[in-house]
Amino acid sequence: MGALNPVRSISLQDLGEVDPHSPLGLEWDQIVRTNPASGFMQSAHWAKYKRQSGWTVHHLGLFDNDQLFGGAIFYAAQNAKGAGFLAAPDGPVLPWEDLERAESGLQMLVACTQSDARSLGSMAMRIAPRLSALPGEILRHFSRAPLNLTEPKTLYLDLSNGPEALLRGIKPKARYNIGLAERRGVSIREENSLSAARDFHTLMQTVAVRNGFAVEPLSVFVSLIETLCPEGVARVFFAEHEGNILAAMLMIKFGDRATYLYGGTSEIKRNLMGGYALHWAAIKSACESGAKIYDFWGFDPGVAPDHSYAGFSRFKSQFCGTSIELIGTWDFYFMDQLADVVIRAFKEVSVT
Repeated sequence: MGALNPVRSISLQDLGEVDPHSPLGLEWDQIVRTNPASGFMQSAHWAKYKRQSGWTVHHLGLFDNDQLFGGAIFYAAQNAKGAGFLAAPDGPVLPWEDLERAESGLQMLVACTQSDARSLGSMAMRIAPRLSALPGEILRHFSRAPLNLTEPKTLYLDLSNGPEALLRGIKPKARYNIGLAERRGVSIREENSLSAARDFHTLMQTVAVRNGFAVEPLSVFVSLIETLCPEGVARVFFAEHEGNILAAMLMIKFGDRATYLYGGTSEIKRNLMGGYALHWAAIKSACESGAKIYDFWGFDPGVAPDHSYAGFSRFKSQFCGTSIELIGTWDFYFMDQLADVVIRAFKEVSVT
């Protein structure tokens, strides 16, 4: 990794399967919550959901004189045939403000994952810490990934002043549409049942077709709702009018940040502004739950007007948040494993 020698007091342990409610799980999640460069995808709760969805979860802890201070949760898809990635969205969880300590911890994480790469069917480590600038030269042996694990451009809405001040601060059009939805009888329902998962997935399929992107299968939403809603980590909201679902969203609340992870509006009764009512209800709910930031999860004010995501960004901009740009996703390739993948692929092509 580089010239720095690892800080001698630092050690690494494979933490195995961590129960979110165990002392270790509670300690880990507290470290993640308080690290501004991390987020819910590094939580023990999210790891439990991914494990139940069929992913291999590799949880490594970094200790300083036997005190846990960081590490990473890596996710690997099964049956990757050696060409997969050990992905750490929102991670690794490191003290990035202390470059020497952070680099020492990263060195250990790389060494450990590299030694386990073959058994885990992975050719690279893929990381995405929530940093706004590269941390010195720590990532000098990493390369920018072609795909992102999380949204590198997003919009943060500061919730610290409460709903009344927020409502005064948003654009007049948004404020008018929120009021219009209320006057026209749009209601907000929160539900975490299996039927809610089906309703949500049905709407997401409609949004995906309309905007030209893929949507996860129903089983993903069922697993997410069953695992995370009872814990208060995930919440599902519907905007409705006279039995019609106008919009729906899935919000994640972890630490000080509430995140709009999935959602969209239907083509039904769009003039009732269900999307505005939905987000305003979610923002108020996030305030009530103690969140300090509402993350709109994806925002690019510079996208071309005809881009399929342009409408999303225009809508989100109505709430007058702060545009955030992070460093994105970075890869470290395990060269021996990568060579095996290339050789295997060459042989398969030669045979066909």
